[in-house]
Amino acid sequence: MQINRWSIWREGLWERWRWRPRADLSGLDYRDRISVTTWVLVFGFGLSLIVEIPSIVIRFRAFGTPAEIELTSTMIMGIFLAIAASAGAESLIRLHPKRQANRLGLTWAYWALPAAMSIITVVLLPSLPTRLLQILVILAAGVLLTIAFFSLYATVEPGQPGFRRARLWLDALAYGVALLLFLFVYQARTRSLLSGTLIALTATLLAVELLRTSSDETRRVLIYSAVVGLLLGEMTWALNYWPLLPGLTGGLLLLLSFYLAIGIALQSLQGRLTKRVLVEFGVFAVIAVILIVLFGPGF
Repeated sequence: MQINRWSIWREGLWERWRWRPRADLSGLDYRDRISVTTWVLVFGFGLSLIVEIPSIVIRFRAFGTPAEIELTSTMIMGIFLAIAASAGAESLIRLHPKRQANRLGLTWAYWALPAAMSIITVVLLPSLPTRLLQILVILAAGVLLTIAFFSLYATVEPGQPGFRRARLWLDALAYGVALLLFLFVYQARTRSLLSGTLIALTATLLAVELLRTSSDETRRVLIYSAVVGLLLGEMTWALNYWPLLPGLTGGLLLLLSFYLAIGIALQSLQGRLTKRVLVEFGVFAVIAVILIVLFGPGF
């Protein structure tokens, strides 16, 4: 009889010990992970300005002509921090009880925005003229990444309090990152193979974030996002043949194309793409192009 009581007490203690960390700490774990991930990224942004990594030159032939891609210290750090941001987003979303993973158990759709924000921050920092401005941008990037992580966690379960506000934050951050990317890459005037590829990949990541809550079919979201990225890459390639077009005007044209492509893809994923909707997008595009022609430099 004593043994049975001891066994019951031991099993009850084990169940209590196994359950309490989940219940008592679940509300704190995701905040802790956001804090740790953000500080790691902020430290990495600062490190990217100090560490010098030897460049790697990859030579190949593209369309019958010799080409080369130089992986600079900035690009390598950007890739590394994008991976770190993606890992942080994955560990954060895994804590949510309502998360939906794919067959590999990964919630990869949530990686896109933090990865894109990390890449554009690392690329932008070396172009800033002073250390003070670089520090301010690093701190601002840390704040925006914190908002992004909290918003990502809040949008895991649609319909919950705060979902719409978090979705608005994510949309604003995605379009803001897209504008910075388009302006910076287009002003750099690098070869189309490099600039078009960079814009296509980053636009695909941002499109995944903007479209992921519009449909439960992850495969369709990925296909639509890839089409948006391909469209932006091809448009960058075409605009590079206009050498007199200023960077600001080119960036605005790319942003307009990105906005229209996302809007049409969103309506299609939600089953609301009609002739009337296409006409509305067409009218908006014409008005926006006219405004860019009238007020944008270079025309």
